[in-house]
Amino acid sequence: MLKRHHGVIAVALLGILTVFSPYVSAQEFSERKQVAVFQLSYYGEPRDPVPQSQTYIRIGNVFAYSKTVESETTEIFQQAVGAIDEQIRSVFINMGRFDVIGLTQRMQESNVDAFVNALRQYREDTLEIPEAVLIGEQAFTEQDFERLVGGFVLVIPSVSFYNLERRDSEQDYQATIETSFTFVNVEDFSTIGQFFVETSGTDENAVTAMRRAVNGIPAQLEFRVRSMPIFQIRTGVLEIAGRSIILEFGQNMGLQKGDEYAVVQQRRTSTGHTTQDETGLLVVEEVREEFSIGRLLYAKPDVVIGDQLQEVPRMGADFTPYANLLLNFENQEPELMLFGARITASRGYFQWRPLVGLEIPTTTTLFGFLFPMNVYVGGESNFYLGRLKLHPSFGIGVGGAVPVDDTLFEDDFYTTHFGGSLRLTASYLISRDTMIFLETGVAGWQGFYDRDWSNSTLNRFFGSYGGIQCAMQL
Repeated sequence: MLKRHHGVIAVALLGILTVFSPYVSAQEFSERKQVAVFQLSYYGEPRDPVPQSQTYIRIGNVFAYSKTVESETTEIFQQAVGAIDEQIRSVFINMGRFDVIGLTQRMQESNVDAFVNALRQYREDTLEIPEAVLIGEQAFTEQDFERLVGGFVLVIPSVSFYNLERRDSEQDYQATIETSFTFVNVEDFSTIGQFFVETSGTDENAVTAMRRAVNGIPAQLEFRVRSMPIFQIRTGVLEIAGRSIILEFGQNMGLQKGDEYAVVQQRRTSTGHTTQDETGLLVVEEVREEFSIGRLLYAKPDVVIGDQLQEVPRMGADFTPYANLLLNFENQEPELMLFGARITASRGYFQWRPLVGLEIPTTTTLFGFLFPMNVYVGGESNFYLGRLKLHPSFGIGVGGAVPVDDTLFEDDFYTTHFGGSLRLTASYLISRDTMIFLETGVAGWQGFYDRDWSNSTLNRFFGSYGGIQCAMQL
């Protein structure tokens, strides 16, 4: 009889919680998606509007001789197409959350609807395939259709714009590639997304400029794919130990250190509708084969086992602009300002992260003729204290000057300083996407033309400088 009373009480409590709790449980776990990636399509091949050299001789209406030396634009374009094909496939394979089929056909965007209709007819057993179905210029066999009638997502890439030109001012080549990506869900034959990725590269060599443009595609493509809701990883909290959270999935789904996941809970509104709120945030600090360990940054209400987690896509690098005031070591008087920006790798790293930076010191350099800048590399350590994070960092590099007027100087860059900085930065996470920074540190840059080292007239412009750094920024 006592057991029966306990059962009644449990049912009553469950009913009370269901009625009065604003949150409802609806935990989901992602599964590996099957994607079929077409080869890159394009609209014709580019030709130079003006040949590099041309000879033309005409004598009346009887004899004419013309000789044209084509540039290598067409050949470079063909190389780019092959390179982009490999880059696209490698992105989907290396993301770890996809089972990838590489198709040999190239699908023009204008033929996508015809292909989807043919696939639908095949699924409905209304399409007979004697040998092959020709869609546009591509032939599809029964075996091809058989592979795609399951739950595949078709990925259709296409070059929508390509340009290779020499910039007159610097005599460098600039390659620009715009690639469109269309995603079709075979399950219901709907287009679930389309976006464009534009990259460019510059070099004195045309092939190298093209290669740099191609190499810029993977990072943007991966971020855009991870930003699509259908491909975002949804997982859950398995265990909790203080601020350490064990979450489902690891290397088996392509998780990496530095990935961020929001704690999300479905909430029932007063009108009976269901909405989703983000109630917390964690960052992955360790990745195993089938699970990962995350560090909880904040959560309200507290995280409990079974809570839903959803991927927060990031580019994989934090871009931080700054303006630091440099105070003199001896009297703490303002000496100059340092305007700069640093890029810190975030995806694939947790406690230690590499960084690169560039800054412009407001020295007495002749801005009208030589533009000063410092370039440095270094690293930072991260100590998480909830929303507060302390990250000491260092950077070492060289300072220099870039001629504003090329006609007055022989070189493109003059090395004038060497040095670096030590910083201690405290950042506070106001919201998922907003931080406030407080920064201090020391910096020192020794000038090659310092009056203690050199009698050159340049020492008035490239002297040594250093001091205490301080800044506060968003």
